Amino acid sequence: MSLKSFDDFCAKIINNDPVQQKHIFDERQTLVRSQVTIRALWLFIITSGINILIMECGPQWCESYVLSTAIFGALAVLYWVSANARRGTLFGINGTISEASQAALFFADGLLIPAVFIAHDNTEPSDFFFRNGMVSEYLAAIIAGILLCAAALVMFTSFNQYKKRLKNTLNEEENSDDT
Repeated sequence: MSLKSFDDFCAKIINNDPVQQKHIFDERQTLVRSQVTIRALWLFIITSGINILIMECGPQWCESYVLSTAIFGALAVLYWVSANARRGTLFGINGTISEASQAALFFADGLLIPAVFIAHDNTEPSDFFFRNGMVSEYLAAIIAGILLCAAALVMFTSFNQYKKRLKNTLNEEENSDDT
């Protein structure tokens, strides 16, 4: 920790400023993030609507309506995370704590959703993935869990790249101040 950052830390404590970082987005980030959020919501709405139409009017492809919708929700989350990471709007100008904890929650949910369904497994192994010509609830839970874990991994990777970029920027500033 450099002397300047220690002074800033002490000033925050003395002034009763919150020590945790808050998100600060510039206007471009806010606009792009809003557009990506709207696209992700439309993706979820359209895929869920088509899913409900197929499940009601056509051949039911999954045992559970809820888990089939969870797959499309996890797909929308993965799209949202990937699109924001690609455009550089996943993290604000200042503050990454909430995204890091959100990534941990996505990863935990991705592991827990399938575990809950498999824990009360009393079915035969031959019916684990497909049952009565439909995707079983176990496979649907596993697919949703994999998509959430993938979103968490994208967030963790982006978080590490963001920290490296920030560290390089700070090192360059310190080197330029020394000269």
